[in-house]
Amino acid sequence: MFSANENILLRQHKRRVIDYVESTIPEDALDLGTAVMAMQVSCRQPGCVPLETAITVVFPKPPRKMKKKRNTAQQQQQDNKSTNDKHEKEEEVPSFPKPLLPNLEESRIGGNFKTRILKPLSDVTKDDVLDALPPSFAGGRRTVESICIKARDMIFAQIGQLVGGDGGGDNEDSTDSVEGRRLVAEYLKVCLDEYVERGCVAPEWGEKDGWGSKDDDTANNGGDKKVAEDASATKDDDTKSGGIKWGEGNIVFKRPAEDDDDEEDGK
Repeated sequence: MFSANENILLRQHKRRVIDYVESTIPEDALDLGTAVMAMQVSCRQPGCVPLETAITVVFPKPPRKMKKKRNTAQQQQQDNKSTNDKHEKEEEVPSFPKPLLPNLEESRIGGNFKTRILKPLSDVTKDDVLDALPPSFAGGRRTVESICIKARDMIFAQIGQLVGGDGGGDNEDSTDSVEGRRLVAEYLKVCLDEYVERGCVAPEWGEKDGWGSKDDDTANNGGDKKVAEDASATKDDDTKSGGIKWGEGNIVFKRPAEDDDDEEDGK
């Protein structure tokens, strides 16, 4: 339970976050009744941050169109029409002529938009809010690309923390730490392929059976069987450009034929 002072601080942080969100919504949309809610929630699921901020934008319901009453004769004629004609006369879902926020369907039909920030309310900044909102909101920066980059950075940071050393800053980078990070990355590459093949369904927390086993030889043998084509050319390009360009270009790997297969072919 929160004390009285903690509740007061929590309400102040909530009001601050709501103000951040409202500043990205047009005034006319707010005047029509668009409401913003923010709350701090706890998560006990494995891998979750202990406290996170949940934001919900509730858009106003569009006015319903009034249906014109028909007399008995008109009703009888309507009932005798074909099924297609009846479908054409069915009442449409009420909606505004255009979305209150560009390219956001929830704002046109009076729905809710939800997003989360993986921080407690007290730590949320305006930049965090903008990173959690799509460009439909003024200044919003949440795109598929930004999500991918954030996921990439989080994975790399976790590998560095779990294995040790990340090759940057003042951290010492031993041969063992480099090899450890490489082995973890090879394993994760296989798991990500399996994740996609299984319809993006994640394994149970800590599950090992059936995951990361697609290409055990590559992970166990240190990746000696994979050779990157044009590696030297890529390295030269990176040197000239002043660094590696992440997420660009294609790398083709070749797997040499197994020796056993060659011996059987020779027989």
